[in-house]
Amino acid sequence: MTEQKYVASARILHWLMAFGFLVMWSAGYAMTLDRFDDTPVQDFLFNLHISIGVTLLALMALRIAVRLFNKPPALPAEFSSWEKVGSHLGHAGLYLLPLSVMIIGWAEVDFGGHGVRWFGVAMPKVFPTMEFFAGINLEEATEVAHASLAWLTLALVIVHVAAVIKHKYRDGHDVLYRMSLR
Repeated sequence: MTEQKYVASARILHWLMAFGFLVMWSAGYAMTLDRFDDTPVQDFLFNLHISIGVTLLALMALRIAVRLFNKPPALPAEFSSWEKVGSHLGHAGLYLLPLSVMIIGWAEVDFGGHGVRWFGVAMPKVFPTMEFFAGINLEEATEVAHASLAWLTLALVIVHVAAVIKHKYRDGHDVLYRMSLR
């Protein structure tokens, strides 16, 4: 087992964001269920989904800053070269994909003219209200991109968790310790 850990701020942000993404994915999925169409529950879930997304966007900016100023611990020396490459690519994806999902989600809401609200507080309009551009319905296009990239992010998280389990139970490398809060 490696004794190296990420800095405390990175570990706290990791677990806060993991919890936030679980809530956001759950709300995002539930709000699309037919039984909630045009109900107060759908409105609540939609607002919760957006508010958690805005929170996660701010936390992601903070997490990137923490990452830029703090070198992560070295990977276990026993990792093969393909595992090291996979780890680096996977971690890059865990920054880039969620960031893309959140920015595209903000664009979707702005393009549709709804305005992003964070727990009831109006946020700056980043993208113009614009129904069509070059014959493309921007709200619909960003909705599809947002959902598709969110599912791709979830798949990457599943691979990430599976890799942690594989390393611990098959290879004997407790890489989860590096991110533990204890």
